[in-house]
Amino acid sequence: MSSSLVSLTTLLPDTAAVSTDDVLHIAGHALPALAEQYGTPLYIFDRATIVHACQRYFQAFERYYQASAVRILYASKAYLSPLVARIIAEQGMGLDIVSGGELTVAQRAGFPMERISFHGNNKSTAELKLALQLGVGRIILDNWSELERLTHLADELGQRPAVLLRVAPGVETDTHRYLQTGHAASKFGFPLQNGEAKTAILRILGEGKLHLVGLHAHSGTMLRETRPYEECLVHLLSLAKAIYDETQWWPEEVSPGGGWGIDTPDQLGTPGLDQLAQALQHQMQVMLASISNGTLPAPTLILEPGRSIVARAGVALYRIGALKATPAGTTYLFVDGGMADNIRPALYHALYTALPVEHISVPGSVDYCVSGRYCESGDMLIDNVRLPAMREGELLLLPLAGAYCLPMASNYNLVPRPGVLLVEEGRVQVMERRETYDDILARYQES
Repeated sequence: MSSSLVSLTTLLPDTAAVSTDDVLHIAGHALPALAEQYGTPLYIFDRATIVHACQRYFQAFERYYQASAVRILYASKAYLSPLVARIIAEQGMGLDIVSGGELTVAQRAGFPMERISFHGNNKSTAELKLALQLGVGRIILDNWSELERLTHLADELGQRPAVLLRVAPGVETDTHRYLQTGHAASKFGFPLQNGEAKTAILRILGEGKLHLVGLHAHSGTMLRETRPYEECLVHLLSLAKAIYDETQWWPEEVSPGGGWGIDTPDQLGTPGLDQLAQALQHQMQVMLASISNGTLPAPTLILEPGRSIVARAGVALYRIGALKATPAGTTYLFVDGGMADNIRPALYHALYTALPVEHISVPGSVDYCVSGRYCESGDMLIDNVRLPAMREGELLLLPLAGAYCLPMASNYNLVPRPGVLLVEEGRVQVMERRETYDDILARYQES
């Protein structure tokens, strides 16, 4: 990972630049100055990169679909704040949420409720009731218990909410097993192979208390090939045709999920979104021709990107606290964050690289293990990265920190969580203030 040039052009935010004095800037803001003012660890999101990522999705899919035939929903579990929700709303995207907390943040941001889809495999009764009361656009049904509870709640409140049925399609993916969501044994969705998905659809249509508008599937995340999406589409449309033959019901919407991958330090060259859009358009046309000779209309296609919207927009900024050389030859570089603000390397071996902030163009000469401050041997952010000789007190930057780091953050060892900024040219906004010890203590009851 010694090539700063590669890191800058493919992994860092769109507005990243190096000044004449060899200091890294984002959106015109010198990172050392931000660290001095707001402290470290510090997560910094570039507004322009988020906006550009949203625009790329619309541009790619509108080349192959009419604007009304595709909808893009941001998967907010990647990272959500009121400011991010407002950016997503301004770009015309919908929002995919998975909890009452995410729904409440969206409400605080003034996000249009009709553009929200509520996912999750164990939504509580209180969360479902809140979704109905606020008027979310879609609820994605995940299991029998949820189907029964939502039917009861909708009847109680005198509503007929729009729902999609999540199907476990039995699609295998080439990704970490923790990131696979569409296989037959998945915890998500109604299984397809044993007939449960079809039975659930027939029940919803027979009862008539919920408005079934479509079918949903999700095969996994960090996907770099179109095959899983195409297979999901085949399974969903085949299931829809079987239902149509019995009931004349046909989906208005169909979703093969999200999970499109990004370039990472170990794997560059992720296919462009045009390839995904074209593959799904072709598969839709082939399936409709095959099952109905083109007489059935194409459902609206729903995509749910998360990581590919915000990962590259965010960076993590740490300060080096100590260095330690071991007899075994490992040189540890200890930073003031770690697994409590980024559990991904410890959880499923996510790979990161690092860059010095204040002498970025100096060639790497020392191999370091970047380790966090937490009391776990597994608290390693990067096992091996070549950097210039680093010193205590210097700043270290990890790219691609915009997705899934902060949403999984904790107060392990009772360390306060980091501050989070949103930057653009001429403006810095605090998205999350740095936690304090008082914030931690406020949760405890002493009597």
